[in-house]
Amino acid sequence: MIYLIAVGFGLFGLSSLRLDLYPNITFPVIGIITQYKGVGPEDIENSLTRPLEKTVISVENVKRISSRSTAGTSVITLEFDWGSDMDQAEIDVRKMIDLVRDMLPDDAGEPITFAFDPSLQPIQYLAVSSTELGMAQLRRLVTEQVQPRIERIKGVASVSVEGGLERQINILVNPHELAAQGLSITGISQILRLGNLQIPAGMVDETDEEFSVRTIGEFSSVDQIGNTVIGNKAGIPIYLKNVARVEDGFKEQRQIIRNNGKASLLLLINKQTDANTVQTARAVARELPTIQEKVGQGIQFETIVDFSTFIVRSIRNLGNTALQAFFMAFLVLLFFLRNFRSSLIVAISIPISVILTFFVMDMGGLTLNIISMAGLALAIGMLVDNAIVVLENIFRHHQAGISIRQAADEGTSEVSTAIIASTLTTLAVFVPILFVPGIAGVMFNDMAVTIVFSLTTSLLVALTLIPLLASRWLGRRAGFKKPGKEGPIGRFLTKLEQNYAIALDKVLQRKRRFFLAVVVIFIISMGMFKFIDRW
Repeated sequence: MIYLIAVGFGLFGLSSLRLDLYPNITFPVIGIITQYKGVGPEDIENSLTRPLEKTVISVENVKRISSRSTAGTSVITLEFDWGSDMDQAEIDVRKMIDLVRDMLPDDAGEPITFAFDPSLQPIQYLAVSSTELGMAQLRRLVTEQVQPRIERIKGVASVSVEGGLERQINILVNPHELAAQGLSITGISQILRLGNLQIPAGMVDETDEEFSVRTIGEFSSVDQIGNTVIGNKAGIPIYLKNVARVEDGFKEQRQIIRNNGKASLLLLINKQTDANTVQTARAVARELPTIQEKVGQGIQFETIVDFSTFIVRSIRNLGNTALQAFFMAFLVLLFFLRNFRSSLIVAISIPISVILTFFVMDMGGLTLNIISMAGLALAIGMLVDNAIVVLENIFRHHQAGISIRQAADEGTSEVSTAIIASTLTTLAVFVPILFVPGIAGVMFNDMAVTIVFSLTTSLLVALTLIPLLASRWLGRRAGFKKPGKEGPIGRFLTKLEQNYAIALDKVLQRKRRFFLAVVVIFIISMGMFKFIDRW
């Protein structure tokens, strides 16, 4: 009954586990990006990069700082020590930037800080095309109708649109007219920026209500932009349309996206940090036909990349590995024990140990990803070791003539210390991975924890469930029977035991030579570590 309850908790833990491609890794890296359009790399370095570097270098736990200054952009990368609190580090970086913000050029953009997070990478890439619309109309339709609908889906954090033609008001200045009027591009830019504002104009108080007033100064048409006064000459106003042509056009197209020869847009779908990748991707796939029907306009969706399919395949591979291990362990035990029930008892320890591990993983905050599933696949081959030792010892005691219940009690007690020590030596190999610094320790943390949980669970199963099942299932008429020596299998096993006894006798007669041979092999193997990098 206890194990039935435990299996129920394990199945509940499996249903609660989040599916993801990689473990939840937070890289100790923070980036600072500052835009300053129209400025060369040298000026970017002197006016932005160096002042920011000097102030953020004093942030605690900064290990390395690097920067790159290009035309119009300053990029600074801060590397911190592994294990640093990146949330606090990002707050400290922003505080230090505030100290020099007034020293930066007024025309420069606000410094943007962000932490590197692999979980923020898109989980789906969708191609969008239309049989009725052009690229400009398609992008507008996708931006206004498709993008908000997808972002409302549970688990979706944001949707980015790439490709197509994006609307932009272009001002094509005639340099000759500009020079004749004695004006400059910088002056026109400042006038347009100041003339395209909405400014608060105070409050209006009524008896019971209060209204806020704002001055609407934003442009609403191309004609308004063209009629903007940009100067004055001999008392005559100079309009923008006198020196430039204003057109309702598009941004310069820097990329072309085609899918199967058709011009398309690309949608990049990001999930929320705590969302399930597979469930989010499936929810998006279910919603796309509905969006396609409601939006119409001949719009078509096609999935280019879906990372959830890789996760599903990995889980299926794990399931196939577990089933193969189950049947192979059963067949091997059946070959040696030649007893169906005893072989089945050991084989049952595999799924039970794995299912109980799912509950512990859920409680430990782990996810089912390629690293943790690799740990489960690796552990499956070791889950039956303790069960085989316990069952074989019960088998030996029962052959000595005692009852099956007494054999289960004495046989398990006799080898309990040995299998505990054996399991601890295996755990001693994987537990140190939890303390490995750097990216290796972070990446393989889930695998080490999964192996430790599963082996510990298999030990508990071997010490409790195996003797229980042996005392119940093998005490009947179809219980333990001493395998006979007749038949090809019996003769093979008898010959195997005889050869093993002969080899063991020779080793025990030459203990010193055997010990020296083991020491020599150990020294040679340790010396080979020097040549691993060369190979």
